[in-house]
Amino acid sequence: MVQIGKNVKYDDYGRVTVPSQLAELLNLVKGHDEVWWNVEDGRVYLMKVTKSYSGFDFEGKEIKENLKEYERRYNDEYDPTSELSVEELEERARQEYLRDKAEREAFVRSRKN
Repeated sequence: MVQIGKNVKYDDYGRVTVPSQLAELLNLVKGHDEVWWNVEDGRVYLMKVTKSYSGFDFEGKEIKENLKEYERRYNDEYDPTSELSVEELEERARQEYLRDKAEREAFVRSRKN
């Protein structure tokens, strides 16, 4: 288990905001997609409502892969048994930051058009 995004507060209107990183991993589209909440063994789960095509949930499978990749990346960055030097870890983190920055800039440009 890894944390996604920052902690959010329960607001005056009885709502909780989904962190943007989680919304991206779930491929959520504002005003279109739905999520459902489930409670099991004292834990709360949030899932995107996806469509089944003849019994196949392609989007659900894609979302699972997104989440697994996020967990893998997060855990790799902080793996205490890693044999990478601090400089190598920093360079890896810098490259990931530059990739994310380019993606954000492309997203902003696409929203302006």
